[in-house]
Amino acid sequence: MRDGKLCVAQIGCGAFAAEQDLPNFQANPRVECTWCCDVNEENARNRARQFGVPKVTTDIMEVMADDEVDFVKVATSHEAHLPIIEAAARTGKHVFCEKPMAMDLREALEIIGIVRRSGIKLCVDLNRRMAPSLHALRARWQAHRANPVTHPWRYVEAIRDPLPDELTSHLLIRIQDDSASYRMIHLDPLRGGGLIIGEMVHWLDLACWWFAPQIPIEVHAWGSTRLTHGINLKFSEGDTATMLFHTGGSFDYPKEMFEVTCRGGFFRNEFFVENQYYGMPGPERETFPLLRDCLPEVGAQGGFAGYMEKYRARVRGLANAKEGHSSLTVDKGWGAMLDGFITAILDDQAPPCDEMAGYLSTYLAQLAIQSITTRQALPVPLERVVFSVI
Repeated sequence: MRDGKLCVAQIGCGAFAAEQDLPNFQANPRVECTWCCDVNEENARNRARQFGVPKVTTDIMEVMADDEVDFVKVATSHEAHLPIIEAAARTGKHVFCEKPMAMDLREALEIIGIVRRSGIKLCVDLNRRMAPSLHALRARWQAHRANPVTHPWRYVEAIRDPLPDELTSHLLIRIQDDSASYRMIHLDPLRGGGLIIGEMVHWLDLACWWFAPQIPIEVHAWGSTRLTHGINLKFSEGDTATMLFHTGGSFDYPKEMFEVTCRGGFFRNEFFVENQYYGMPGPERETFPLLRDCLPEVGAQGGFAGYMEKYRARVRGLANAKEGHSSLTVDKGWGAMLDGFITAILDDQAPPCDEMAGYLSTYLAQLAIQSITTRQALPVPLERVVFSVI
């Protein structure tokens, strides 16, 4: 620690570090970034200069030898996660790891063992589960599920006991992306693992968090194991989640939308800035502030319409513009995940997204790939969800 703050070393200083990690460290009063480490020394030096980080290296062992470093943030290519976690554990440093935690089941199990034997804390940055707007949406859904009250004008054919199918909830996650923006490392099966391993773990984890303490029991996937695909998850009490990922879309419209149906209620989240509630008494709309807003004077009405005004004003006249530019960023939970991990370290609590969550998202992604290649639904054995590793 330094002056009462946890010291973090940034390992991997690419675009994500510049757009999220390093600004989030600066914004958090309980942490100070003391190292920028990257195999590309120019990257490390540029980020250190940009964010006022005092130490630069291309050698992670130099970071690990610094007793002042409390935890490392791993934002490297995916295949490097395991050796970096091993090195951190040997020196007693906690780990904040970018998704996916591991490339495959074996790596994930190795990481669980490393974390448990060393006693370090590991948090996987599957940040959607920490987004403020999704927490609000989930709380409203949980309240309705526990005590469903619908509008009096709801059409009811006949009063009867609900059938079992009618007692379940369904979560629909729509992701539309533009594959022209992908670096080839995303599609490299050895370094990136493809989009199901590299990206879909976000929403697989979100679905598991959403329906917890239920556990997933079946995976059925279709499409491409490389790009466009869909995945359906069934949970132990009958609830389901469907994730649709298409790579032929446009950044002119936001990437993510979430919808839930339950007992005559409909719950929608539009790109982390607006929730809408239909079919039940209570507020019909909630809006949420951006994480970073370079155009506060534009889109003053807030919510989805306000964000779209800001986005159009932000990209007008720019070449090669991308949704979610760092100066205009919705709150997908990055800051809350970091703050939750800091609390876990300082107060000796469980991290907000631990190694078991990282394992499960990777395992479900692997099952989805297998489901696509075999063209069949696959069970999720209980012993693959609840087990011990030493």
